[in-house]
Amino acid sequence: MAVCRIFEVQGATLDQYDQVDSKYPDMPAENRYHVAGAVGDTLYVIEVWESGKASDRWMEEQIGPELGELGIPEPEVTEFEVHNEQRGG
Repeated sequence: MAVCRIFEVQGATLDQYDQVDSKYPDMPAENRYHVAGAVGDTLYVIEVWESGKASDRWMEEQIGPELGELGIPEPEVTEFEVHNEQRGG
């Protein structure tokens, strides 16, 4: 079952996000959707994955070590199973 994860990172910046993002220009095939932005001093990343295991693997093997090296705070994560997914256009 697909999952959506919302990462809320207090104190992280868009510059830090861009540093990590530039190292991974292509998301894995299991990632259906990725969007990032900020409100004030809080960074938000929203992702839809084929499964929670795929997201966990990506975080543990790729992104997690990068976040630690840059000193990016641990995110607060909200997760839910995707009930409906639609695309415009």
